[in-house]
Amino acid sequence: MHTEIFFGDKLLILTDTPSGVVGSCRMPSSYLSIANVIKFFETANIVEVCDSAIEAVVERFYAEFKYVEAAGGLVCNDEDETLMIYCYKHWDLPKGHIDEGESDAECAVREVGEETGVRDAKIVRFLCNTLHAYDVYGAWELKRTSWFELRAERCETKPQAEEDILSAKWCSAEEVEQNLLATYPSIRRVFAAKNM
Repeated sequence: MHTEIFFGDKLLILTDTPSGVVGSCRMPSSYLSIANVIKFFETANIVEVCDSAIEAVVERFYAEFKYVEAAGGLVCNDEDETLMIYCYKHWDLPKGHIDEGESDAECAVREVGEETGVRDAKIVRFLCNTLHAYDVYGAWELKRTSWFELRAERCETKPQAEEDILSAKWCSAEEVEQNLLATYPSIRRVFAAKNM
């Protein structure tokens, strides 16, 4: 088992065999808690917990979070442009919480439309899941996001202001490369999955 959880720009690896990730800091599984992970992140960008019984360790750790499910999309058009949004000082991809009775794919299409104004995007394929932990007013949430590759016709965009999205933009390959320098590691992971 190998699970990766992003905490902003930092990465927690939970594994049953050593990952070999260069620069990771090892944490004993008995120390695994949100508070201790945050403490380790003060001096390390990647923290690894390795235990042959990692499933039990992960189950105990997950109990500290409220679990949230979301979906999002990496949308391309016929001009080889990629749809990206800009909010909270980062370039990002449209995503959001899954509504009751909604599939992951339906959520991805809906969120793309709501956050960017690009309607009728079509699913091409599933790309990957990411896990991302964040603090919401003192309560920790663990969000699993299912990511899909989508296609849409080039059209005018309309960023969703009520979600603090400042820009929704069709980006050239060069712009995407530049934007990936100012995004979250989890978003870089989605682009890597598209290129596999």
